[in-house]
Parts: sequence; structure tokens; C-alpha cells
Amino acid sequence: MGSLDKPKALRLVTLFSGAVKGMSFYPASHPAITRPLTELHRILTSALGEEAQISWGLIDGIMFFEDHLFIAPSAAISELSNMMLEKEISRIVATTSINLNGTASVNFDELRSFIKILSVKSADFDTLSHQMAQTGITGFKIIRHGSNRYDGDGDEGPESSHGSDHVAAYNRALSAISTICLDIERGRIPNSAALIKVVDQMVGITRQEPLALLGLTMIKDYDNYTFNHCVNVGVLSMALGTALGLDATSVKDLGIAGLLHDIGKTMVPKEILNKPGKLSSGEFDEMKRHPELGSKIIREMEGLSPHIESVVLGHHLHYNRNGYPEWASKLPLNNMTDIVAVADTYDAITTLRVYQSPVNPRTALNEMKEMADTILNGAVFERFVEMMGSYPVGTLVRLDSNEVALVYRPNPLDEKAPTVLVLIDGDGVRLSAPRKQALIGSDGSHYAEIVAVVDPLLKNIDSGRFIADGA
Repeated sequence: MGSLDKPKALRLVTLFSGAVKGMSFYPASHPAITRPLTELHRILTSALGEEAQISWGLIDGIMFFEDHLFIAPSAAISELSNMMLEKEISRIVATTSINLNGTASVNFDELRSFIKILSVKSADFDTLSHQMAQTGITGFKIIRHGSNRYDGDGDEGPESSHGSDHVAAYNRALSAISTICLDIERGRIPNSAALIKVVDQMVGITRQEPLALLGLTMIKDYDNYTFNHCVNVGVLSMALGTALGLDATSVKDLGIAGLLHDIGKTMVPKEILNKPGKLSSGEFDEMKRHPELGSKIIREMEGLSPHIESVVLGHHLHYNRNGYPEWASKLPLNNMTDIVAVADTYDAITTLRVYQSPVNPRTALNEMKEMADTILNGAVFERFVEMMGSYPVGTLVRLDSNEVALVYRPNPLDEKAPTVLVLIDGDGVRLSAPRKQALIGSDGSHYAEIVAVVDPLLKNIDSGRFIADGA
């Protein structure tokens, strides 16, 4: 691993993203550029004081710095990811240069020139390569997507095999949602192209293997709750729509609607949205406006089906239409609204918030059962339960072998015998790496039975991280 810990690595990538963005608005001498650039130069110099070279970029759509992966990207990382994808850059490599006194350092002027070149929005990979060569930049190199070679020389850069198509699609969805939210906050009409593209990819995965993405909904990023929640609801909605037998077009609309269902919250004051305590009646009334605000935003976006606006407007109306907005209770709504409502409720219940503790997936289904035929469509919920199984993905369980394991993939032939990731052995020793284990083998052999559900907080286990690593 490189010399930077994860917080410093995150700071470096964030500063780099901000510098590239800022350079497109301000001259290089402006304080808005020089201040972050100075800090970036300091961190780079420190990192390269112990390593000959360092690199950061994208692995299957996930931003990395050396061995650090940023599974749930911030807005800055999302912007940098989008820029690199547009310019076909998979990796940026920084190396030290030698001063006149013979010591290694990072050339500040070269760093500034490199960022200035990257900040030109119209510049593609070949243009960047040409400009870097003309400027004489040698301390920074770029690698094109799909290539093992650095720009400008014959040295080969290692291409990582880490990550997966599933995790990459999930992170591209996070990036698309965060970009849309930023556009709204800046008063722009969001572009739906990136969102539609990633949902097409996710639909393809879901249609081939309906439960493939379910585990990733256990990824819970509490600092970016809205983005994370929206993607989870989109994934769950697509899986449930597929389980209900909907066609590919409907599943796609469900995915987009799920991803955008809370988009109206970008228009709710941050002090209300992030309030740690109970909302006052006035604050709750303001919060309840988010379905209407969301539907208005979607009407202005291009390329979206009318069904999507309807789903966003109605996702809090409840099956008995006693929810909000009250004025919309008589409007005709299709079952896509009921599907997204089930997905929304499940992800909210299983997520830690400042005002609530999360419950494990199995308990969440039991709580939701009390809402069937009132808040939730009973028939849709029953199909959701069938899809999730007796022990939903992400449930931490104890086996009769005394091992502690995480449910990783449902078993369609026996819902009580899923595939699990064994995390703690029978003697209570945590494994250095999870071991994937089918409780019933393809030949009918029996490994173990689930005897209890375990609280992951008591075991200090982040279910989402293990699911993502195993995907």
C-alpha cells in the first residue's frame, strides 16, 4: 500500500478534482486555484517522498488511489470520475522529478500545467497526450481505458483485475445521481443521458441474473445517504419488477424512477433534511413537498417516460392513498408506484439514520408485513418477500457449526439454505478473508443450517463492504 492512509488519499483526490474543475473557471494565479493547488502539491510531495510513483483513477468505474477504493463517491469524486470517463483516462500516474540539488520532488509548475490541460472540457485523450508532450510534462502520465500502456512511453502499467461489473454499475449509478443533484442545486435542468445509460446496464444485469445486484443494496454510506438510498431503491425496484414478470422497458422505467424517487429532496432546505431530531409540524410539511418538487424536476428532464413522474409523485401516497401529497390521492397510479414504495420502505428501515437504528433485513420484512394492504400493496410485498427469501441478502447469521456468516446469495431451490460468506469460524476467530460457502451443494451435500440471526453491530461487521468485496 502507498504511504497515504485513506483519509489523506481521499483528500488528495478531492483536491485534484477541485483543482481541475476550478481551473476551468479561474486563471491559474487566482487564490481559488493557488490555495488548493498548494495543499495538493504538499500531499503529493509527501506521498512521493516514500514511493517512486503513485497513481489514482478508475477500476471498473470505481475511483481508487493506490490500494484505497472509494465505493461510495463524494460529489468531487463523481465529477472527477465523469471527467476521466469522458476523456477515456483510466489512470493518472505521478512520479518524482530530480531537483538541481539532486533531491526528489514534485514540480509545482508542472502540476499546475497538467491540471490546466486536463481542465479543457473539449480535450480528448489524444489531444491531452499531444499537449502534455508539447508542454514537456514528464512527472505525470495518463493511461487510456483498455490499454496497459502509459501515454508517451513504452512502459507498461499494471491493469487491476479488482472489482466487478456489478459494483462498477452500482458506482456509475451513484455518480449519475450525484451529478443530477449538483445540477439541480445549481439551478440547471439535469441531463438524464448518463442515468439512462447506467440503468440500461443494470437492467441487462438484472434480466440475466435477477438477484445479482441485491447484495450491493447493503452498502450504506451514511455521509451520502440520499445518493446511496436512491441507488438502492432503484436496484431493489428493478429486481422486484423482474420478479413480477415485467418486461425490460418497464424494468428500466422502474430503475430510473427508483433512482430519482427522492430527487425533490435537493430542493428541501438542508437544515431540515439533515436535522438530527424530530421535525416540527412545519418542517415536516416542508419535507412532504419533495414528491411534488421531484415530479416537477422530472417534467423538465428529457428522455424520461411519463410513468416516472407519476411514480415519483406518488411514492409516499400509500396503497390506501392516505399518504401525501393529499391532492394526488385520486390520480390514477400504476403498480410501479407500489413497487418503488416497497423498495423505498425496505431500504429506509435497514439503514442507520440519526433518528433511527437500522434493523436486520429479516426483521425489516417482519415490520413491513404490518404495513401490507394499508401503506404497502400486499400482493407486491408478498412477491418481495418471496424474492428476498427467509434470510435476505445481507443478513448476518449463526450456523449450527457455530460459524458466523453473511447471507450472500439466495438459493431459489431452498430459501433456508442460501450461499453465505463465512466471516468467523466455529472457535470465534475472525477469518482474514471471507470464505464463500453454499449451505447445500449442487450435489445435494449438506454443509450447515442457520440457527439464529446475529446483530452485525455487536460483531462490528459492515455487511455492505463484505458483499461488495465478494461481488
